[in-house]
Amino acid sequence: MPLLAALRLLLTVLAIAAGGALPATAGTLRASLSDDLTTIDPFVFPGLVSSGVLRQVYEGFTAIDAAGNAVPALATRWETPDGGRTWRFALRPDVRFHSGRPFTAADVLWTWEHHLTRKPQPGYSAFYLRGIEGAAALQQGTATALSGVAIPDPHTLVVRLTEPDALFPLYPFLFVDRGMEAEFGPAWPERASGGTGPFRLASWRHGESVRLEAHAGYWNGAPAVDAVSLVVLPDTNTLLARYDAGQLDVAMLPENAVRTVVRQPRYDGQIAAFARAQVRYLALNQDQYPPFRDRRVREAVGLALDRAATVNGLHAGRAVLTNGFVTPGLGGYRPDAPPPPPFDAGRAKALLAEAGHAGGGGLPPLQIAGGPNVREEATYFAAQLTAVLGIPVGVRIQERAAFVTAINEGHEALFVNGWTADFPDPMDQLATQWHSASPTNRSRWHDLNFDRLMERARGLADPDARDALYRDAEALLREQAVAIPLAVPQFVALVRPGVTGVVIRPDGTTDFHAARLP
Repeated sequence: MPLLAALRLLLTVLAIAAGGALPATAGTLRASLSDDLTTIDPFVFPGLVSSGVLRQVYEGFTAIDAAGNAVPALATRWETPDGGRTWRFALRPDVRFHSGRPFTAADVLWTWEHHLTRKPQPGYSAFYLRGIEGAAALQQGTATALSGVAIPDPHTLVVRLTEPDALFPLYPFLFVDRGMEAEFGPAWPERASGGTGPFRLASWRHGESVRLEAHAGYWNGAPAVDAVSLVVLPDTNTLLARYDAGQLDVAMLPENAVRTVVRQPRYDGQIAAFARAQVRYLALNQDQYPPFRDRRVREAVGLALDRAATVNGLHAGRAVLTNGFVTPGLGGYRPDAPPPPPFDAGRAKALLAEAGHAGGGGLPPLQIAGGPNVREEATYFAAQLTAVLGIPVGVRIQERAAFVTAINEGHEALFVNGWTADFPDPMDQLATQWHSASPTNRSRWHDLNFDRLMERARGLADPDARDALYRDAEALLREQAVAIPLAVPQFVALVRPGVTGVVIRPDGTTDFHAARLP
């Protein structure tokens, strides 16, 4: 490695290890984060905030563009000769990691094997890898390598699956420099940046800030700014004070701040809104709260909530009221599908009485759990449930990382959950939330018929045939009243006049690659 490059790498490593930010430069774009990162480890499920940062640093075969379409990233093309059972990927030949090492098929294989063998929990991509030949044996320790992957040359990868998977190229794999662990040890994410993306991770000060620096050797051209400084500002008043004082170029608005901010004349011409590929719902965990095992109780909760009133009342019209569990714009979404039943207090009370809990009698108290961004929404819903059903319902707002940990471990009975699409197909929003084997099935609902629909859809190359199964799966979710769909807010940000090129993709990644300062 040239001496100058080595010195730059050393400075980056020291900054990450010390937790300090590198000095600001004239070309530093200043933006905000609504919450701290939960992780900088690309093998750990990141949550929306961390994912938005990590996707600036790491890349997969494909990416999602500003319109929500899958586009080539680290793979230039992919093909299957047998309907999705075997995939051949041609990797981009001119890609280098932030370390300067070339990206090759061996890095893809190392990343996958690490996801499958990681302890004590497998990596978050293990769910997407389960269909590769030899994946189960590797996880169980009866094999030492992933037998279903062949590498004919450094930039070609052949993957053999046990069953056809038409979506395999779209999965959100984030490929890692396999030299990181050997060079820096198991805790390498805290010490160095191991991706190929347009920005390298320079520092993370827990609860305070993240600094990203431009990757000058990025395969798609160096970013237009030298760096991006991200400050953690969960408090809306502090966020707006910083923006008004000229200390921020881009201020990402928390969902509960949009209503007040967009109505202030002083921000005219500075508000940017972007579509969000998200499903959002009030989750009912039947394991944590046994009364939810009665469908009538679940239906009563849904009927007791006035979801439509939240679109204007809480989101100032910057939200979409969906009719199910697939984002509008993704294949399989049916605008003509029957929406969830509207607010009906009388019917809700009658159902609860049929279930033996007239006036909420015999029902243990509940709390709606959520992160800071849903405080007002959770408070509104808690008040409605208490008033209509007579159930004592409170609100428990947790710091984001603690909340994600709690719902991932199945500890919450009633909570506001959302899932922003990692890849542009309904499989991502249906299977990840409701398939029995999914690590992010946070409500712990299980249904073999639903699982079979997902597995059948995964193997169909014809999108229309897949969409038919997705519609059947959504119908099952509606019939079982497994959760209550909620309004999906847009991504909204304040952008200083003269700042251009900032885009929030539908997957929640703020794309700074083309951002320019005045």
